[in-house]
Amino acid sequence: MKRMKLILDDTKNSLDLLYKTNFKVPDPVIFFEIRNKKYLVLNDLEFERGIKQATVDHVLSLRSISSSIKSNDTIDIIKFLLNKYKIEEVEVPYTFPSFIFNELKKLNIPLFPSSSPIFYSSRQIKEDKEVRLISKTMKSTEKVMKLIIDRIKSSKAKNKYLFYGGKILTSESLRSYCKKELAALGLECPDCIIASGKHSALPHHEGTGPIKECQPIVMDIFPRDLENGYYADITRTVCKGRAPEKLKTMFNTVLKGQKLGISLVKARIKSKTVHNRIFNFFEESGFHTNFEKKQPEGFIHSTGHGLGLEIHEAPRVSSGEDLLRDHQVITVEPGLYYPRLGGIRIEDTILVTKQGYKNLTNFPKFFEI
Repeated sequence: MKRMKLILDDTKNSLDLLYKTNFKVPDPVIFFEIRNKKYLVLNDLEFERGIKQATVDHVLSLRSISSSIKSNDTIDIIKFLLNKYKIEEVEVPYTFPSFIFNELKKLNIPLFPSSSPIFYSSRQIKEDKEVRLISKTMKSTEKVMKLIIDRIKSSKAKNKYLFYGGKILTSESLRSYCKKELAALGLECPDCIIASGKHSALPHHEGTGPIKECQPIVMDIFPRDLENGYYADITRTVCKGRAPEKLKTMFNTVLKGQKLGISLVKARIKSKTVHNRIFNFFEESGFHTNFEKKQPEGFIHSTGHGLGLEIHEAPRVSSGEDLLRDHQVITVEPGLYYPRLGGIRIEDTILVTKQGYKNLTNFPKFFEI
């Protein structure tokens, strides 16, 4: 059975297209793969650049095809390609344009939508080059994390509030500073988290308002490299000044839990083994999870997620059945969250290997500053 894998999209919306071609295009193009041969159909504007830059086997001229069939209609062009290559069935991403999908369904060719957000499952397994790109993004991210922590560390406390440069230090000002420094390194992270106090007890609260001394400050930075498209992800939690003993105990418990989780990472281990061991360790340490309260508390999210061209990819490191595989890149980011105390989260980006793991994050872990 001669099958075509077909994408009609641009590389901003389709990371599978970027993954397969290493060629950025701002407008939708036709890409297809037949028996491991990759084809890209480009207009005159992109044709020469595509020949030089795209990692495909053949670049076809859209103008030549349109001229030969006397039509510029996308559906007619796809029909021509199906006929030319004698295709017997077609697979498309689940984000494939619905109108064109319905038109192609009228043909006497089986048409299958992908059931996974990742069209090419091979994206889960990172090549050495991809690992190097993620590590590069991480190194730049760690530089910015240091700058943020240094700014908090050098701030002065007055009436419990932190001041920097004569102005009150806020989540908004630190986030703005974070984005500016990331941009200077060719990275973007529009939704980075810098949340303190009660906001730190909400795992995805971006953080707002003034930052006080002696309270947890959760900093979660997950930028994308604008050039190569790969993400990094890191979270650190610090406290300016002397932290309450319960909060210090909570930090040390999360740190030990994360070390435990990372130590279990290995190809062919179930992700739930990692997650459940951390969860049970927290319970045994007296930090219980309760989903029945109005604001759930404890270890209320999964341990981590896959990472690559998307910030959240397969596998999920959770209580599910996902099996970790050699050369997947995942995060290990346990956390504890209690409204009266605040939240603590510590996150590293990890490469799964046959022997165990390689930590792609080198930034130190400390609490009081």
